[in-house]
Amino acid sequence: MKKLVVLVFMFVVVAVQAQDATIWNKVHAFITKPEKVDTAFIYQPKPGFSLGLSSSLQKAGFDLDVNFKIKYEDGSTLPCRSTYGLSESLCKKIGFDLGYGNVGFGYGFEVGPRSAQKRSSLGLNIKGRTWGVHAEYYRISNPFTTGIVIGEEGNADYWEDQWTTEEQAVLKDFTIDGYYVFNNERFAYPAAYKIGLVQRHTAGSWLVTAHYMQGNLYNSPEAAHDSYNLLDCFFTMQASIGGGYSVNFVLWHKDPSGPRDKGLRNVTLNLTAMPVITLANYLKTTSYAYDVEGHHTGERISKVWCYPMPNYIGSAAGSLAWGRFFFSAQFTYNRFYFRSRDAVDVSQLNVPDYVGNVRFHGIFHDWLVKGSLVYRF
Repeated sequence: MKKLVVLVFMFVVVAVQAQDATIWNKVHAFITKPEKVDTAFIYQPKPGFSLGLSSSLQKAGFDLDVNFKIKYEDGSTLPCRSTYGLSESLCKKIGFDLGYGNVGFGYGFEVGPRSAQKRSSLGLNIKGRTWGVHAEYYRISNPFTTGIVIGEEGNADYWEDQWTTEEQAVLKDFTIDGYYVFNNERFAYPAAYKIGLVQRHTAGSWLVTAHYMQGNLYNSPEAAHDSYNLLDCFFTMQASIGGGYSVNFVLWHKDPSGPRDKGLRNVTLNLTAMPVITLANYLKTTSYAYDVEGHHTGERISKVWCYPMPNYIGSAAGSLAWGRFFFSAQFTYNRFYFRSRDAVDVSQLNVPDYVGNVRFHGIFHDWLVKGSLVYRF
């Protein structure tokens, strides 16, 4: 919390000093300068501070299947599958958003029943009419479920079981998204998400996007012990590029008649779909080793590059402007698959010699519903 206060204080000081100090002139101009637009479609209020309160619901999931074979001395094999999943409990957060011009900063923390680990999120975004960048970090802790399936269903050797850890596993996620809008003189992509731009009439545009994501799922040796794990901790890193289409439907608009114009001024609905291709798809796994008494004795790490995969980013938002108040309801969804190219080198894992042909595939996904009430000073 102390670090958060310091960051917010520095953000405010920089924005205020930008008004007079020569050293900040370029920074201030970048944050606040009006952009060249078709004023029949886009209205740009004078830049200023804004403060918002937010409430959100979020679910994040990590699911992985590991297929392998048990090899017998006579040369026969038995197909097996080990499964992993992070339980998707609903995370309820409240927070605040502080903005100035095109730049915004947000922080959220969990409310309600708490788990063993703190759940929080931190975000910084620059949302302009032509381009924008959004960076976010969050952490969530939930029980971790593993399972084992041996043989094929219907056969005499078929067996399966499942185990849920009592200790919480921790999922950490960091993402950076960037976008570029082609029809940037008539279409204001951020209009339904922030208070800095207003869409006067319905318009849309093609977009291109770049997305970087890294996720880390940590499962402690104590929690992993006695569960059916070939693998215990996971780290994924994915870099994607793609594009899609976004449209703002303006359901109501009235130009302000003064600086403190009251009453309903604008209602906008945004829909955005952006499929992407994940070109860099990397997975690092950790495998714990135990002695006969169950004590953790070490770990092995395997690093595998996965196939490029088609993935998806989507969002929807609705906004309502009333005088200097701005209300926005947003929904975002991210889905990222990964799959090993070839059999994993079992020498990198703590598995018996009779285990081979280890392959895996999985999915990392999350969705978020967020409501914000913002006041523009």
